[in-house]
Formats: sequence, structure tokens, C-alpha cells
Amino acid sequence: MSDIAVHARFDTGRVLRGALALLKRDPVKLLLWSAAFSGLPDAATTYLSAHLFKPDTAFTSLESWLLLVATVLVSMLGLVALQAVVALQAVVARHAVRDDTGGRAPFGGLNDYLTLVALGLVTTLGTVAGFILLIIPGVILSLAWMVVVPAMVTERLGVMDSIRRSNALTENARGDIFGLLVAIGLVGWLAAWLVTLITGALDIAFVNLIASPALQTLTGLFSATVAVAVYQELRVNKEGTSTDRLVKVFA
Repeated sequence: MSDIAVHARFDTGRVLRGALALLKRDPVKLLLWSAAFSGLPDAATTYLSAHLFKPDTAFTSLESWLLLVATVLVSMLGLVALQAVVALQAVVARHAVRDDTGGRAPFGGLNDYLTLVALGLVTTLGTVAGFILLIIPGVILSLAWMVVVPAMVTERLGVMDSIRRSNALTENARGDIFGLLVAIGLVGWLAAWLVTLITGALDIAFVNLIASPALQTLTGLFSATVAVAVYQELRVNKEGTSTDRLVKVFA
């Protein structure tokens, strides 16, 4: 089947359905990867914060600032790695390597992983610097660079080509993406609030220990799948895709 389907505009509902379809392919494996890249780092940084620093010395010592920087880097690089896992699974699952990469080998070699780390560092540091500069530049960069990782993994691009590709795909859709991220952020905040209420009411040491990492595992995984689903949606909007591929993407 070779006819081309093009969406008229960015559709938030379609993105969420795409994200859920990605999650349903192999939820156990994705949860384990999310625990490794999101939940465990959250638990480690929480432990270090609680046992190495006192509340009255927060942000008043070099060690506190170093821990804050390390926490941000670990969190964002973990999300980059998790997005790469979800994007690679999506590519493999729908047998689209030849279609997206022109017949090149799939993502997964040592050079690919090093390039992914470089991309994560560049985009993380750039976004953090943007937030330091009056916040708005950071918001703009985070929207423009939202799909750099799926673009790199799916299309086998380099660091700068991935950034340029993400800039092009997100152009004219950043307002819609911002609205989607705000909605997801509100849901995440509500979930965190409910977890805090429940753990406080139960006051069980083990529950308190695992609650935050478990929530971070779930929210990190959903954020990663949404980023990949946004990439898929933007490709259809910008370039169209064959209807047989659409069936595979949203099956």
C-alpha cells in the first residue's frame, strides 16, 4: 500500500493514543528500563540529599550546588536514555528501519551510544542555561528540542542534525506541544500530591522508601513515550506517511 496519509494539524488525542500504543507493546520491559534510568537515580539522589546535607545548609555550600547539578544532569540524561529505548523499540516493532534510515544498520553500536550521550549533554546544558536566562529561553529550547532523541534513533542522525531535525519538526506546533506538556505536568503534580497524602497517612517505612522512585518510574516512562509519540505525530503532519505504517504505529 503506497497511498500517503497526512494529518491536517497536531492532534493531542492522537499523540496520547500513540503513547499508549507504545506502552502496550512491551510494558514489563519498558518499566524495567524506566526503573533503571529514572526510578533508581531518583532514589539515589533522594538518599544522598537526605543523608549528606541538612535542610539549614541547602544551597549555601558548594556540595549542595554540586548535588543539585548532578541531580538535574542524571534526571535529564536518564530521560534521554529512556526515550532512546522507547524509540528503538518502536522502530524494531514496526519493522521500519529501511523506510526511516535508507537501509542503514539500526541504532545500537558503540558510536551511536556515544553520540546519544553527546546529544544529551548538549541539549541538557543548553536547556538548563536557557532556564537560567529568565526561564523563557529554556522553555523555548525544551519545546524545540523535544524530539531530538527519537529523531536521532529513528533516522540515524548526528548531534547537530538531530537538533536541526527537531527544530524543523516542532516548528508551528510548539504551542500545542506546550499545552500538552502543561496538562501532563498538572496530572503528574496531582499524582505526586496524592502519593504524598497516602504515604503520610500510612506512615510505613517501606512504602515511604519506594513511593517516590515508583512514581518517578511511571512518570518518566510516560514522558518518554509521549516524546516518541509526538515525533511520530509531527512526521505525519510534516511529511505524511503510508497508511500501512499508520496502522502499525497506532495498532
